[in-house]
Amino acid sequence: MSKNPYKNFSKYILRTPLFSFTSYQKLTSKQEISEEDFRTVCTNPIVREALFLASPSLFEEIDRWLAGEMDDAKKEQKLRYSILKYISRMSSRCTPFGLFAGCSVGEFGEETEIQLKGSDQNKRHTRLDMNYLVALSQDLVTNKKIREQLLFFPNSSIYKAGPQLRYIEYKYFNSRRHHHIVAVDDTEYLAIVLEKASHGASLSQLASLLVDDEITMEEATEFIEELVSSQLLISELEPSVSGPEFLDQICNVLERLQGVESILAALKEADKKINKIDQSIGNNPKVYLELSEFLQELDTDFELKFMFQTDMVLQNTKNTLSTTVIDDIQKGYALLNRLTFPQTTTTLTKFKDAFHERFEEREVPLSTALDVEIGIGYKQDQGAGDVNPLVDNIMIPGRQSKHPIMEVRWSSINSYFQDKLIEAFKNDDYIIKIDAADFKDYDLNWDDLPDTMSCMIEILEDKNGEQKIKFSGGGGSSAANLLGRFCHGDPELFKYTQEMVDMEAEMNKDKILAEIVHLPESRVGNILMRPDLRKYEIPYLAKSIKDEEDQLPIDDLMVSVKNHSKVLLRSKKYNKEVVPHLTNAHNYSSNSLPIYHFLSDMQTQGIRSGVGFGLGPFANEYPFLPRVEFNNLILHDAAWNLKKSHIEPLLKAKKDNEKLSAEIKTLRDSLKIPQYVMLADGDNELLVNFGNLTSVRMLLDTVSKRGSFKLTEFLFSESGVVKEGNEYYTNQVIVSFYNEEKLTQSKQPNE
Repeated sequence: MSKNPYKNFSKYILRTPLFSFTSYQKLTSKQEISEEDFRTVCTNPIVREALFLASPSLFEEIDRWLAGEMDDAKKEQKLRYSILKYISRMSSRCTPFGLFAGCSVGEFGEETEIQLKGSDQNKRHTRLDMNYLVALSQDLVTNKKIREQLLFFPNSSIYKAGPQLRYIEYKYFNSRRHHHIVAVDDTEYLAIVLEKASHGASLSQLASLLVDDEITMEEATEFIEELVSSQLLISELEPSVSGPEFLDQICNVLERLQGVESILAALKEADKKINKIDQSIGNNPKVYLELSEFLQELDTDFELKFMFQTDMVLQNTKNTLSTTVIDDIQKGYALLNRLTFPQTTTTLTKFKDAFHERFEEREVPLSTALDVEIGIGYKQDQGAGDVNPLVDNIMIPGRQSKHPIMEVRWSSINSYFQDKLIEAFKNDDYIIKIDAADFKDYDLNWDDLPDTMSCMIEILEDKNGEQKIKFSGGGGSSAANLLGRFCHGDPELFKYTQEMVDMEAEMNKDKILAEIVHLPESRVGNILMRPDLRKYEIPYLAKSIKDEEDQLPIDDLMVSVKNHSKVLLRSKKYNKEVVPHLTNAHNYSSNSLPIYHFLSDMQTQGIRSGVGFGLGPFANEYPFLPRVEFNNLILHDAAWNLKKSHIEPLLKAKKDNEKLSAEIKTLRDSLKIPQYVMLADGDNELLVNFGNLTSVRMLLDTVSKRGSFKLTEFLFSESGVVKEGNEYYTNQVIVSFYNEEKLTQSKQPNE
């Protein structure tokens, strides 16, 4: 299909940092940042609260320095670099994190007009960190008075393997969760208990089931307690990452129990104190310390840095984006659609081949298929087995080759960009411009993209007021993925996200779209936590708050490969195809359990999860890579791959202002490095001003021990469309699309 069936949603999400880029320019406008400037920054109430939430230990160091209690010059210098890194972060990076950056919902209109009210006017939403709440819930279960009244359920990972039951048990080592598979005999007594517990039952109810002429109540109780300690039975206080926030869920459980009034009152008082904190930005950090002390009466251990989670909601007087932006993005999508090839081999396709070889057309329980002994496991090219905490962190280094070999899937597109790069190097060009006509012979296919998808753009403005857009592609299994975790703090954003999810359900009325509810690690819960968004859920080592009929337990899921074409997941209960969804931005492929990994991979089976632009094998090969532009879209920032040898002269001249300034000029002139750049470390970016020696020394301090590092151009150096008075902000805008053609077809009556 060559006609683009995707239409934009009427709203978008604006993300900006706490402070304007103008404020950063002012701070770094002189040759060096003075001690007085640092002190002024560190006494700003908003900065102080933001820093405390990000790093209480750094905040403590800053207060010692402000009080004149630091007499180590080297430590003081390091502290200044740390402060500058955080200030750079909160005036340049738009990724929401604490009070450093936030988001808000905007609408499309005739003209672009975005005016912020200012950092002190922003709203915020604070909650207790999942790390603390998970520990609290575990402690509450050990309280005898509470334990006797709780309902218990079977562990959601249990499955049958011959005469045994297998399930996943987890233990905490150094605050990290380690999972391993446990097998137990499938006895008659165990079957009776698990059947009764499937609808929820107290420990005394479960124990009384086993009492007979041969078994006393004491013996039965001991057996049931053993099932709890080995995690075959899980309480209703099991952590959840879907539905109301976890503190609310804990309180809901406690409210129907007897004799827990003091605990419940303490939790509700803590909630009230948090709501009071949320009335303003720039709170004295003492309020957090007082709240922490207050919570100590609950006797759950915590680290202050893992105690509070805050999201910021931007407040605007205007938040409108011109619809011309949509036209530009659509042209970009059409180009990148032609340049992005489907992946031929994925973890899921390897599984499909192995499954078909083992089971052919048969349908088998999902747990059986993914068991490494009785099934085929998952991630077919990797070894499987338990994660042992005693050896988990030991890395046995392989022999490093002096001349590593990189395997490249070469295509005519690589040849095209190779020619473009050679030409740019020859002509000393800073920008490579590409033309849609160069790719007109490549296929344009819209049929293998997600039902809804998002892209993240940056809207730029040069000195002449001309607009450019940073756009390097988009996708995702659902447009809602980037928004899920922010829904609790912003009702308008929640409503917008729900609209996306409901539209996906409408497009797939013949299938069950089910939310994966899984908590791989306590702290990850901060990213995973989202409201109840979809009708159905698949709970796996986490609690679902749904009614039983809307839960699809693991033992309800059957897997098959029909005609060797695709992996089919089916619910026995509803006899319908199931399409799992994970409506958050969790990078699930890292160290995840096989079932979680499989369910998450199923989101994008048979489709390209998106389209994008990259320089592939050339990305890390040259000291300088030019910017790539298409019309008014910037597809790729200019970038510099620097080695230790590039900065050796700067390191030698580090202490002498005059010499350092001269070496900076030589480096910038030789490689065309602009004044403002970003140090790129994966997803993290650190703003550097080459016109300020403090900023350069901060960079040198950060990279001095590295063999190589990457810089990218900072695109907001001239002006911006997001303003507050005369100051301008960097921005990211999330624009989402849905397949209008598929939606229209779904609304037509079946013939």
